[in-house]
Amino acid sequence: MSGDCCKLPPVQAEYSPKGSYPTIHGLKTYAVGPEDAKVAVVMVYDVFGYSPQILQGADLIASQGYRVLMPDFLVGDYATPALFAPGNEEKKTAWFGRFPGGIQTQLEPVAKYVQATKSTYSKVATIGYCWGYKVAVGAQAEAKSDAIVGCHPSFAAKEDADKIDVPVALLPSGGEDMEVINHISKTVEAKVPGKNILKHYPDMPHGWLAARGDLKGGKATEQFADGYDVVVKFLKDTF
Repeated sequence: MSGDCCKLPPVQAEYSPKGSYPTIHGLKTYAVGPEDAKVAVVMVYDVFGYSPQILQGADLIASQGYRVLMPDFLVGDYATPALFAPGNEEKKTAWFGRFPGGIQTQLEPVAKYVQATKSTYSKVATIGYCWGYKVAVGAQAEAKSDAIVGCHPSFAAKEDADKIDVPVALLPSGGEDMEVINHISKTVEAKVPGKNILKHYPDMPHGWLAARGDLKGGKATEQFADGYDVVVKFLKDTF
């Protein structure tokens, strides 16, 4: 797909997702968009799973003709806001240190899912949110996605750039280390020139395109819509 970015549907505070939950490649998957699309988008959600905000984001992307697949990689064992409350450091460390929350435990499942998806669609992009960004990048050597998007990427490190050899779009919030993000973007740009996007949202909290998105109106909602505009433009320019 190419050309000017199409206008996305308006973001809604009260929203009913348009997709369904079939089992695809052995995993419950939120699936939306035309099944005969040429380009599929595999979304690796954040640790909160199927939030209303991220489902609406999937639908926004699918509205532009993409087949969007959001597998339940956490198999229902989602993190809760309480996990991040003061005093719960031990529980948080334990959750991130085992399956399914451990990043290393998800590299193979994500790689296998993307590879299986590539057998059906001509191109596959992977979008990782927060934790999902680190999983997507870590899995890339085996997944071989045709493009990667990182929305408010968690655990970003300069060496991530060594693992990315395809076009990348990075949408950091005010909670990310921009020295690291800029290094990743510049390093990938040197390998894949003219095909990458970096847009910083310094006034947005970490997670604003997913479970922490505020869709009740105002600047936060406008920035949510803008973020998905950027993602779709990147996909159209890439494919």
